[in-house]
Amino acid sequence: MKKLKYIMVSVFAVMMSCDGDDIDIPESVTPSNLTVSAQNMGEGVFDFTASATNANYYHYDFGDGTSALETSGATSKTYEEIGDNTYTVTITAGSTEGKKISETLEISVSLAFTDTETVTFLTNDSSKTWFLAASQQGHLGLGPAREGIDGDWWYPKWYSAAAFEKCGTEDSDCLCDDELTFSVNATGGLVYSLDNKGQTYFNVGHKAVVGGGEDIDFCYDFDTSGEKAVQLSEVEGNVPEGETTGIQMTFSDGGFMGYYVGSSVYEILSISEDFLYVRTYDTENADLAWYHKFTSDVAVDGGDESLETIYTNLVWSDEFDVDGAPNAANWGYDLGAGGWGNGEAQTYTDAAENVKVEDGVLKITAIAGEGEAAVHYFDEMTLVDGSGATQTLEDFEGAAPVFTGFGGVGTAVIANPDPTGENTSANVAESTKALGAETWAGSFFDLSAPVDLVAYPSISLKTWSPAAGANIILKLENQANADENVEVSVNSTVANAWETLTFDFTGVPVGTYDRVVLFFDFGVSPSGGITSGRIKSENLFEFTYGRVEIRAKLPSAGGTWPALWALGANFDEVGWPTAGEIDIMEHVGNNNNTISSALHYPGNSAGNAVVGSTPVENATSEFHNYTVEWTPDSIKFVVDDQLVHNSFVNNATTPFNADFFLIMNVAMGGTLGGTIDAAFTEDTMEVDYVRVYQ
Repeated sequence: MKKLKYIMVSVFAVMMSCDGDDIDIPESVTPSNLTVSAQNMGEGVFDFTASATNANYYHYDFGDGTSALETSGATSKTYEEIGDNTYTVTITAGSTEGKKISETLEISVSLAFTDTETVTFLTNDSSKTWFLAASQQGHLGLGPAREGIDGDWWYPKWYSAAAFEKCGTEDSDCLCDDELTFSVNATGGLVYSLDNKGQTYFNVGHKAVVGGGEDIDFCYDFDTSGEKAVQLSEVEGNVPEGETTGIQMTFSDGGFMGYYVGSSVYEILSISEDFLYVRTYDTENADLAWYHKFTSDVAVDGGDESLETIYTNLVWSDEFDVDGAPNAANWGYDLGAGGWGNGEAQTYTDAAENVKVEDGVLKITAIAGEGEAAVHYFDEMTLVDGSGATQTLEDFEGAAPVFTGFGGVGTAVIANPDPTGENTSANVAESTKALGAETWAGSFFDLSAPVDLVAYPSISLKTWSPAAGANIILKLENQANADENVEVSVNSTVANAWETLTFDFTGVPVGTYDRVVLFFDFGVSPSGGITSGRIKSENLFEFTYGRVEIRAKLPSAGGTWPALWALGANFDEVGWPTAGEIDIMEHVGNNNNTISSALHYPGNSAGNAVVGSTPVENATSEFHNYTVEWTPDSIKFVVDDQLVHNSFVNNATTPFNADFFLIMNVAMGGTLGGTIDAAFTEDTMEVDYVRVYQ
């Protein structure tokens, strides 16, 4: 290679020497006369044009970390940063000899955020009117505005309106009349108008805006006329990513969405073709976040409206006209205990004493067996430092904490039943572990501030147990993250007397421990529990859409929880709540003659289900017809042929478009049944017939 280079240079030298006077050697030329122009084409697009004498190429540095190389001098650039931004653009004109000159110019780019899918959902690309989702639980809700107020903060933790709750009284029913219209105007802008029919539902904290005199939230005359501009923008708030779209709406000129809390900014938590769920902050109290649900269809209230059914062809029924066990061609059994996911106390059997057909009706009977619940007491929970100094954590003498039981335990503050020995205080907490409760059953209460286990590594607790050797676990955990927890186990040493137990947390990981969880008799379930029955049509009769009518008389004893319901037939494959659940009728003996219906599905299950309730006179002493009309477009609940409490707008995104099977049972206790009457012996739900029409 070195030799080749030598030869090439030599030849060039010879050629130069042959006739030097006839050769023109070009001079190295620097580009000159560089001119640059930029034209704003809108939507962040700029067209650039550059020209220069003796330039062979043009290099653009667009000022946002991107660049381009052009030979013609013309190029186009699209800027994408939302907001008002200024960029310094450097244009370099260069020659093949490596000479170059540069010019800079500043351009200003204003880009408003938009999201075409959101605009389409809001307006149907033209205009769309939205209504309060009055038939859904949580159409108005309230929760903490941010982390650090009360544990979880991104859902209506403190209050969730029941179906049609705001539509029944003059104080609030104006909210149910609101019509909210989003439109695309002639210039492509998003605009909004609120037709409040003359009145707006005002939060009591904002009544001064209208000179209101009521000490409650109230409907006042208020003018909402006029079109408001709506600006969409990205929001990086404190709602977890999976619980929000990350888009917010800002309304001009004080615009708002129905319920007045002073705000004109709403974060869109969820949106689809027919559902809109938003969150906003109270301008008078920064700790409050309000939630609103809207639908594109007017919610149908119940009460005095008769069902106009579209299903009249009877396709399946059981009239219970043959005594003995239920017809095996129609019904199978769920068997066993385990709480059934709700902390229930019963064990389901297929025994005739629990499930039978007699005198033309099906009878499902809950029966108390021998045995008794396990009752423990505790008091004076005290923090102890290394020197023995103490600080009271909870002594139950002031406002009682809110206890949440699970697995079949109920906890409440009562008068001290044994004010002797080590504990003579007036009030104590009573923990009752029901017959048939889960072995891991317990209860918890939340603290206003975390426990400092560095300063106070031990906690003492006065306990009263019916037997020595009871395993007592004290667990501390983070309200917002239950996986962050520590626990210590201690056994009781005396029976039927107070003693002080110490739980040593020395050396545990530092954490935010603001929840106290207690387990008494951990690993043990009180024996001699309650038996009951639960029958189902799974794999025998399953159906999609129709009218289900069940005529029944309900038990009344405290703790009974009868239910007539349907579960998605793919439950074994996808689980709950993905499969969906339709609760046609639920009733609790601790609140007799009030029935409820519910829908459980992803995003709306357990405590956040779509629930409504209505009084039914003599529900426990007379037969009544409980009906659901289930169509591709709606799910309506009916009692004695009258629409009641909620009508759900069905759509293709819900699980309520596939096969379901029927279930009938009487549960005891648990999350809805509540405390079981200490004197309970037995009680029965009677079912006259079950009929399905399509």
